[in-house]
Amino acid sequence: MAKTAVLLCLVAIASVLGGCAGSDMGSMTPTPITDFKAVAGNWHGPVTGISQRNDDWVDVTITPDGKYDFGIFRTIGVFGGQGTFTLKDGKLELRGERGTATFALFQAGANRMLQVQGVLSDGRQVTARLSPKS
Repeated sequence: MAKTAVLLCLVAIASVLGGCAGSDMGSMTPTPITDFKAVAGNWHGPVTGISQRNDDWVDVTITPDGKYDFGIFRTIGVFGGQGTFTLKDGKLELRGERGTATFALFQAGANRMLQVQGVLSDGRQVTARLSPKS
């Protein structure tokens, strides 16, 4: 079950990065994540790549100790999961039986964004952009 949740989270987060509006990657600078506390909080954004309609939404909570909890809201229902990230090379990593994902932090002044790159076990690549939820 935990591996399934990890994969679902990967898909959701990766998809969110691909569809998030309002963040200009060109003006943002990659910022290494050296501690889970640097990205702890609530993040959200649209999800693309899960369905062809691209109308899914994800909410992700990251705790200061690296645990995550997410929910994806889809037109066909809601699903979610939880697990623990690892830190590697200044990024968050998530691995599960259904796929993998890497989360990179980008900043421009007070603006922050998590860019997610994921690969599902069936080979589909997903991306997402998560913004802090106020």
